[in-house]
Amino acid sequence: MTLPLREVARRVNALPGVRPKKIIPLLLPMWAAEVTATVRESQPYDVLDRYLCRAIAEAGLVDTAGLAEFLGVEPSLVSRAERFLAGIGHLRRDGDTLALTDLGRQSIADGRRYQLARGRRLVLRFDGFTGAPVPYAGANRFTWLTVPELTQPDGTRFEPVPGAGALPGSAVEGLLSRPDVAEFTGPAVPVTADQVEVRPLWLPAYLVECEDEPLVFGAAVDGPDPYLAGFTPFLTGHSS
Repeated sequence: MTLPLREVARRVNALPGVRPKKIIPLLLPMWAAEVTATVRESQPYDVLDRYLCRAIAEAGLVDTAGLAEFLGVEPSLVSRAERFLAGIGHLRRDGDTLALTDLGRQSIADGRRYQLARGRRLVLRFDGFTGAPVPYAGANRFTWLTVPELTQPDGTRFEPVPGAGALPGSAVEGLLSRPDVAEFTGPAVPVTADQVEVRPLWLPAYLVECEDEPLVFGAAVDGPDPYLAGFTPFLTGHSS
C-alpha cells in the first residue's frame, strides 16, 4: 500500500513543532541481490541437548558414560542425543572422545540451537546511493517497485532519483562479514552465499521540506522514517 499525498500531508501537519513547506514524491534507487545461501537458522534447545552440550563446554566431559552419570540419565539417551547433535553439526567424535564444533560452541554461547540449511534462496536489499544493506525491518515494511514509475489515483507522480551506479561486487560478501548481519538478513542468517542476480528496485518515499530539518516518509508507513532520513543529502537536488 502507498499512502496518498493528502494523507501524508495530514500526518505531517499533525506532528508537533513541524512546519512543512513542500512535499515531494520520490522514488529512491535500491538494489535487490538474489543469492543461493547456506543459512543459519535459530531454534530453541531441547533440554537434554542443551545440558549435554553445556556439560562438554563447561565441565570438560568428553565421553558418553561420563555425560550420562553427570546428567543422571541412561547412557542410551545420551547416545541418541549425541547422534542427533553430530547430525546437525554441533558435535564431532574422535574415537571415544566428543568435542563441540564451532557451530555447537556458538549455539551454547547464544543459548539457541543453530542449524545450517543449504540451497536457500534469499533476496538481500541494498541502497542505490552508498551500496549499504537495507535493515531487515525496513525491507519488510516498505513498498518496493520493479520499475521506476508510480502515479497515484489522485494524479500524484513520483520522480525517480538517480543512484550512484552499479552495486559494488563486494556488497554481499561485505554484508556476510558484518557482526550484525542478522539485522539485515532476518532470522535466517546466511553463512555463505553465491550471488545469482542483481536487479534494480525503487522505493516510494515522500520528502517533506520544512522550515527546519527535512523529513522523509516511507510511502507505506505512518510517520517519518529514521532510516530514510539518512538519504536526505542525496534528495535535496530533487526538491524543485
